[in-house]
Amino acid sequence: MKKEILIVDDDPDIGSLLKRYLEKNGFAVNNLHSGMEALKQMTSGTPNLLLLDYRLPDFSGEEILEKVTADYPSVKVIIITGYGDVKTAIKTIKQGAFDFVTKPIRPDDILLRVQEALKTTEDTSIPTPKTAKNRKSKSKSNTNSVRFIAGHSESSKRVLKNAKLVAPTEMSVMIVGETGTGKEYVAKKIHEMSNRSGKAFEAVDCGALPENLSGSTLFGHVKGAFTGAVTDKTGSFELAAGGTLFLDEIGNLSYENQMRLLRVLEERTLTKLGDTKAREVDVRIISATNDDLLEKVQKGKFREDLYHRINEFKVEIAPIRQRKADIKLFARHFLQDANNELGKKIKGFDERALNLILKYPWYGNLRELKNTIKRTVLLEENEVIKADSLPQEMILSTEDFSNIKSEQGEVETLKRAVELAEKRAIIKAFKETGGNKSDAAKLLDVDRKTLYNKLARYKIEI
Repeated sequence: MKKEILIVDDDPDIGSLLKRYLEKNGFAVNNLHSGMEALKQMTSGTPNLLLLDYRLPDFSGEEILEKVTADYPSVKVIIITGYGDVKTAIKTIKQGAFDFVTKPIRPDDILLRVQEALKTTEDTSIPTPKTAKNRKSKSKSNTNSVRFIAGHSESSKRVLKNAKLVAPTEMSVMIVGETGTGKEYVAKKIHEMSNRSGKAFEAVDCGALPENLSGSTLFGHVKGAFTGAVTDKTGSFELAAGGTLFLDEIGNLSYENQMRLLRVLEERTLTKLGDTKAREVDVRIISATNDDLLEKVQKGKFREDLYHRINEFKVEIAPIRQRKADIKLFARHFLQDANNELGKKIKGFDERALNLILKYPWYGNLRELKNTIKRTVLLEENEVIKADSLPQEMILSTEDFSNIKSEQGEVETLKRAVELAEKRAIIKAFKETGGNKSDAAKLLDVDRKTLYNKLARYKIEI
């Protein structure tokens, strides 16, 4: 059965292009042009994935995302945005989006992200009691296969030092850092260096748990506990028995589940939903957040007693833009991973490409860096990654127009300076118009044919 994708973009050209391309790759695709149409459509049937333009004529992408994650939690959402909205788009990941892409659109890039999102949907389906045992053993093997990369920066060395220090203890650990900084990798490293390394490592994304299933997912339930509970369910605490339970984005837990979690941690016993029998539970808790939990405590949104219970030891991970010494190391590591996964043999980066990678702010941190390298490897046809192969938003946001140099080291020609300025103006126009080519042409005061010629000349893909 084909996976269903709903595209919501007010630019008919982008919608039609993506629809044709994704249909050729085996998906069932519907194309709509407003948020209201999308919400109405989803009442009659939910797609597997939503490709959502961040700027729509009637709703913002954040408003639609909020409604979709609340009412249709199984639907994966990928945000489409202009490069000027990247900071805001990254926030949508925290709010439940799977990923985001920037205009100009690259169909191969979109396809890769769609495949990753739908693969995640399959991998994270709620296990039945019949498969719970298999999932537990899978968690153990996955833990051992993850390769932790220690950075070269002083900040990264401090993280590893603290991880080694706390690992042999039974203290609850809170890992703090922005989205995409690698909090789960650090949690797994702590588990691997602990006395529980031979047991399961179970990871739960509290931000992705549907409200009506979060308690059942964490604590389990018995048959008949609520409507639809037709069998017993093994929760994450039982799956992690004897090992480590990693609670990512713990600040998103409902107040009710915060109370249940506190009770389990204090009493070391677990009562399934709908059950009256308490059973002992031996699990070490490692939690992670990109929120300011103390601020949530002050606002009454997070229990202070639970905060102190899970924060016996804190590990803070700095954003990658503050760890310049690590960027080159991780870029090369992700390049090798992408080569292995995609069957490519790219040897490295040319000097200008590496300089752009080092200068770019990476607000999505290691996750954004990894995805960017992987997509670039997929599209690169040379033996090394060249600067022009990197996403346009990277090139234009890091290009230094005040000191443009030629390969000979002399001041660049006027023609080159004009070309760079034109590229920046075109990308900015698409940002301002939400990717609409007709409106972009009007804003640039050129006809559509001239704009198309410029897009082809500068290899800007829409």
